[in-house]
Amino acid sequence: MAYIELLSPAGGWDALKAAIEEGADAVYFGLGRFNARMRADNFSDSELGTVVRYCHERGVRAYLALNTLVKNSELKDYFEIIGNAYAEGIDAVIIQEISFVHLIKEKFPGMEVHVSTQAGVFNSYCGELLKDADRIILPREFTVSMLREFTNKTKIPVEVFVQGALCFCVSGQCLMSSFLGGRSANRGLCAQPCRKKYNKKYLLSTRDLCTAGRIAALADAGASSLKIEGRLRSADYTGAATAVYRRAIDSGVVDDDALMDLKLAFSREYTSGAVFKEYDVVTPDAAGKRGIYIGRVGKEGMVKLEVEVRTGDGIGIVTKKGVHGDIIREIMHNNRKADFGLKGQTVELRVNAHEGDELVLTSGVKRRKPYLIPVRQKIEVKRKPEKITLPEINTQRFSSVKLLVKTYSVKDAHSALDAGADRVYYDVFSKDYPKGEVNPYVPRCLFEWNAKKAVELIYEINPESVLCGDLGVASQLGGFEFYPDTSCNAFNDIDVSYYNRRGLIPVISPEISFRELDEFRDKRFAVYAHGRIPLMTTKYVLDEDTLTDEMNYTFPVRNESDYRQVLNSVPLGLYGSTLRLMKTGITHFLLDLDENVFETVSTYKKILNGEKIKKQEGYTLGNYREGVI
Repeated sequence: MAYIELLSPAGGWDALKAAIEEGADAVYFGLGRFNARMRADNFSDSELGTVVRYCHERGVRAYLALNTLVKNSELKDYFEIIGNAYAEGIDAVIIQEISFVHLIKEKFPGMEVHVSTQAGVFNSYCGELLKDADRIILPREFTVSMLREFTNKTKIPVEVFVQGALCFCVSGQCLMSSFLGGRSANRGLCAQPCRKKYNKKYLLSTRDLCTAGRIAALADAGASSLKIEGRLRSADYTGAATAVYRRAIDSGVVDDDALMDLKLAFSREYTSGAVFKEYDVVTPDAAGKRGIYIGRVGKEGMVKLEVEVRTGDGIGIVTKKGVHGDIIREIMHNNRKADFGLKGQTVELRVNAHEGDELVLTSGVKRRKPYLIPVRQKIEVKRKPEKITLPEINTQRFSSVKLLVKTYSVKDAHSALDAGADRVYYDVFSKDYPKGEVNPYVPRCLFEWNAKKAVELIYEINPESVLCGDLGVASQLGGFEFYPDTSCNAFNDIDVSYYNRRGLIPVISPEISFRELDEFRDKRFAVYAHGRIPLMTTKYVLDEDTLTDEMNYTFPVRNESDYRQVLNSVPLGLYGSTLRLMKTGITHFLLDLDENVFETVSTYKKILNGEKIKKQEGYTLGNYREGVI
């Protein structure tokens, strides 16, 4: 196997040391701000230099996660942190916002820029936008064949996740946490609503990704780096996960003892994930850490072992009344005491359990044997401190008012036109797409073949305007009025200006408040003003048509393209609040409508023409009211 980097998480000092001791080639970590795992221990700004030196003295590269969306009010602080990291010798920064790539590369030579999986890079058409990037972290939804095609076409080094938690939603496309509680996953504060019950089951709670036995296929397909997820997990987990993959990379086989240590450190059961075409990744009966199944207690306390156990191991005992814990005090095999019991043996375990109880292994002594990690050459990085001057943003706005309407049936598209919509959009892939009557909507998260098809269809249609959910397709098309949808996550003036320089008018992120929208200098964007906003977009199996949570709120589930979307339980409706935005120079509004189309469009036309309407009930202002943390 050609050289491939092993990249481990470092949520704090103990995890950092464990990763390096077990053979990580590189580690990634965050500071107190701007990283996608704000709830991890993280490091302070003042520790940054110490962390980098600790890594470099041991021949390990250090990557700083700065992979959240950044508000206008935070841009100065954000780039100051990058400047400090540069001066301290950081090897790479991990970012979400593609508009920052060229800026960072230009001002901080010699430091790599890695584009986060949250940027939503789903096809090689993004390659032109990301030509300055040193690495792209691909979505977990990529298969091995997609990985190979992407690397062959873009020639940009890629990093893939091989171990750890999966997001049920496509990374960077999840608004569920922010809309339900104001804590944005795109800002590092996900409240993990996917781990809650829906329809009385854990329908969105995924198993953990584990590809330890199949890394040769990833390397052969072109992966440059194998990434372990887990900055919120313990140092034991970091060490055990690093040990599994270090040994697998070096030997080509999985060390069973190391894998057992990993399962004991943390496991939700494992899946090989979409990368190996496994899309049913949920275990609906549980959401948290699960023990390793040992077996069921039979007559006279005998248990046929499904895994090896040892005296002193901690176990969970699952009874009809609940779960309690115990420690294996003694193991009897063939009427003799034993220090351990092997898989397949029938033994008696001296624990507080009864016939019919289920036993799971929850903790134990370290199984893996010591492993020699070669001494690495120290890394020397010498840089002069550099400061960045942020690009000047001129006050710009549109001179016209436009009402954009996305629809889901030809009938509704006609209704929107009849009601006076300025632009009406309809799925370009729909068999009943009415050519010559409406404009195309391009779905989000398009894999290579769908992206290619979308580009071909749009050139064939030659429309007046395009609404596009996919970043790669948006970067390919010129000569049209082009609106990248909310999935492209435009969040600040730099983003807006970046898109506009490329002839793109972004639909601004719906996680920004009215006050924050007022403060934009460049107001050449559209605002999502009405509709059941997609909270989750998933390519995994989700069979339900609605999800009802434990508070009895019901979330519709919609099919679109090759994914499903969980929609908000309450439709968003700005109505009269659009006038507030218009006073500050925002004049383009998007309505996302699958019902009452004529009435809704007519109402917004009246509002934008200055007419007063009655207060509308049953709608939410979403994050526009308070914004997100």
